[in-house]
Amino acid sequence: MTRYIRWALLLALFPALVHAQSSTISLDEAVELFEQNSLQQELSRYERLRRQGEAIRYKAYPNPSFSVNREQLNAGIVEYHETTYMVSQPIQLLGQPFLRNRSASKSQKAAELQFEYDRLQLIRQVKSLYTEYWQLSRKLEIHNQALDVIRKARSAAKARQAEGSFSGLQVQRFNVELSRYRKQRDEVQLNREQAGKQLATYLFSGQELDTRIQVSDSLMVVPIDLQEQTLIQYALANRADLAALNEMVDASELQYKVEKRDRLPDLNLNVGYKEQSDGAEGFVIGGSLKLPIFNRNRGNVTITQAQARSFQTDLTLKQQAVRNQVSTAFKRVEMVFDRWQAMQEEAMDVSMLGAARAAYQQGRYSLVELLDATRAYIDGKAMVYETIADYNQALFELNVQSAGRISNSQNK
Repeated sequence: MTRYIRWALLLALFPALVHAQSSTISLDEAVELFEQNSLQQELSRYERLRRQGEAIRYKAYPNPSFSVNREQLNAGIVEYHETTYMVSQPIQLLGQPFLRNRSASKSQKAAELQFEYDRLQLIRQVKSLYTEYWQLSRKLEIHNQALDVIRKARSAAKARQAEGSFSGLQVQRFNVELSRYRKQRDEVQLNREQAGKQLATYLFSGQELDTRIQVSDSLMVVPIDLQEQTLIQYALANRADLAALNEMVDASELQYKVEKRDRLPDLNLNVGYKEQSDGAEGFVIGGSLKLPIFNRNRGNVTITQAQARSFQTDLTLKQQAVRNQVSTAFKRVEMVFDRWQAMQEEAMDVSMLGAARAAYQQGRYSLVELLDATRAYIDGKAMVYETIADYNQALFELNVQSAGRISNSQNK
């Protein structure tokens, strides 16, 4: 019986053990996984499909209607009836269907362009989460190194206390510092796990969300050789969201023309066939016009006119916003790069931490000096990794705001 229970537990835990495996992923592989599995991208696709559906509905031409009428016209005892088969089709004489079709094509193209921009934004989020996870992984290594130094120093302090050359107060100080560094390490580890889970939601779906991610890329600070005005002009000419808004301006102007032409009457053409019980038969042709007496479509004309002007104003504001976005993102890249260059003059090596511990054990460093050296090492190395992460995230943002100009330059 015990053997069966063990096998049942093993079968129950096996899927979890499989999906709990770690996966080493590079930055490019993370982008590929996003493009294959991302539910966030799927939502953007549905939004694009919804907008395209609205455009298709707008250009749809009215369906014809079919009717059958039978009239029983008896005169005394003579039986007499007439049957009419009629097809009715609305016809817009001023070319509204062609305008609707052009407007719908513009709207569909705008939906496609907006999806491309939204997709770039999602990829930027993936890269930023990857960078954050990389940074927290490095910080976790730093804190583990510091904990190792404090543990070894505390062991030495306990040994010296047993010899009578070290006070209990100094040992207690090590205990306090050890607890403090553990707390900091645990906070970094929790933040790292949270960033990893957020990244996993972009890369995997279903049970694969339990996959532990290990980053394989070593991020660096690579300067760019592009000018601010060059990036601004490129963004104005190539930003997908700006092009989408430009398409919507054209589409709304065409819709305004449609509504203005709809003020005039449209022809409703009727074509049919009629047969009588006395053997007479023939075709029936007729038509009708909607007289614009009470409703001259003023409401829709006003709405579409305001919408067209609103899109035109949005386009002007968007152009200004693009300039500001690129300029701000470029300045951020420059500031972080300057900070990085200044930090290179005073880079800290891991051997300095071991040297400080050795000096303390040999009596050349006091307790305060050892703790200060450890704290300086943690702060210095953490700032280095934070700066690398900040620079890459700033670069990712500038790449999106400049319509991919940074990645194009780096690929070349």
